Amino acid sequence: MKRNALTLFFLCVFTAIAGAATKPNIIVIMADDLGYNDVGVYGCKDIPTPHLDKLANGGVRFTSGYVTWPMCGPSRAGFLTGKHQSKFGYYENVSAPFDPNQGLPKIETIASLLKKQGYVTGGVGKWHMGTTDDQHPNSMGFDDWFGFLSGGLMYFPLDHPSYKGRFTPIKRPMNHKYLQHTMPVIHNREPVEWDQYLTRELTDAGIRFLEKNQDDPFFLFMSYNAPHLDLEAPEETIAKFPANKMTKVPGVKPQARSIYGAMVWEMDEGIGQLLAKVDELGLGENTVIWFLSDNGGMKKTSDNRPLRGTKGAAYEGGIRVPMFVRWPGKTPRGVVLDAPVTSLDITATSVAMAGGDPEAAGLHGKDIRPYMTTQSDEPPHQTLYWHTARNMNSEGVIREGDFKLIIAKAGLELYNLKDDLSETKDLADAYPERVQAMKGRWLEWDKDKKPPLWKGAKNVQYADYDWLKGSPHYEKRRD
Repeated sequence: MKRNALTLFFLCVFTAIAGAATKPNIIVIMADDLGYNDVGVYGCKDIPTPHLDKLANGGVRFTSGYVTWPMCGPSRAGFLTGKHQSKFGYYENVSAPFDPNQGLPKIETIASLLKKQGYVTGGVGKWHMGTTDDQHPNSMGFDDWFGFLSGGLMYFPLDHPSYKGRFTPIKRPMNHKYLQHTMPVIHNREPVEWDQYLTRELTDAGIRFLEKNQDDPFFLFMSYNAPHLDLEAPEETIAKFPANKMTKVPGVKPQARSIYGAMVWEMDEGIGQLLAKVDELGLGENTVIWFLSDNGGMKKTSDNRPLRGTKGAAYEGGIRVPMFVRWPGKTPRGVVLDAPVTSLDITATSVAMAGGDPEAAGLHGKDIRPYMTTQSDEPPHQTLYWHTARNMNSEGVIREGDFKLIIAKAGLELYNLKDDLSETKDLADAYPERVQAMKGRWLEWDKDKKPPLWKGAKNVQYADYDWLKGSPHYEKRRD
């Protein structure tokens, strides 16, 4: 009996080890405000993105990849939790980063769910989900975090000569933008010094995470803030993109397009270094890599054509983004898939890949492995929903097949995306019954939304967090 028990013990151990060995590493790379048409494989002509193109061509590319909101905060909250953010009351960007009421509530994230499946979890870059200790990435499932907790950051250290002393010392009180963009870079809960272009700094941190955790199943969220404003890049990189040679985009100034191009190029270079490190470490065959933007491109810099609208809009240019995935040996190479998928599916599929149960976890996305591996040509979704108001107002979007209905204060708009991807012809008057039926289904979906987690912004300038000590924003709490 003892021998049989011992045999059973070692069999269980072997099975556990074998199961762990088959778990794929998972990397999600997210750009910030990248235009739909600003990646080579989506048609970009003026900004080379060879590494992103190689990644896309090595896997499957989605032409109808969606995020859950047309701006970064709620969109990222949706991806990180795998849930429609209106279902837990997250309707707008964190605007006052030190206001303890703003940001994620206590909730499972993709990191905490993968951690339960035995993954080492890491994040690099932009957080934007709140700054309290309970909202810190380390408290939300990330074993390792290098980056910043705000919604953006200046791309050079604050004492960089190009700032001409504007931030050293910081003049108090600061306006919202620079309060957000001058917070410390931290590694876990400790501020760190950094001395190079931010995109390069984040890439280096991602590489360190790969080197440190190459022997364990890992999840890495590479959360670049490029090419989000401010428009900043190294001078030698900007020189590669003369303003007079940039694509003419309506409403975009050539010089802005030039710097934006340099920012996208720097991000692509960093992604190339990450991909090279994955291969160098011998991890390529067992690593799934996703790429997407957090929302549509900015009006001042990006090219979203042929889509209508930009960041902030319920039109396709606000919510449809570049999205692709490479899973060696599973996804075919260079295949383009047209059925709608969402960032929520990335979360659900990643949890399923790790051995978890997305449905049991209450996730709103779907495990799209059959579709992305082309084992099935059945579209993952018959209907998709968005709540796009910055409050509980009944405003949003429903897409059923090729038809998309926008429900807004100004009225109802219906488009056939197959025939009119640019949303130029409103069909609402031609299909009144379809409009009312789709609106009814959207209202039914939207009825269980939750009250806002916060309303308005408290002008909180300072907070007594350990990770702020030594930064320009730290001030001891007064009795």
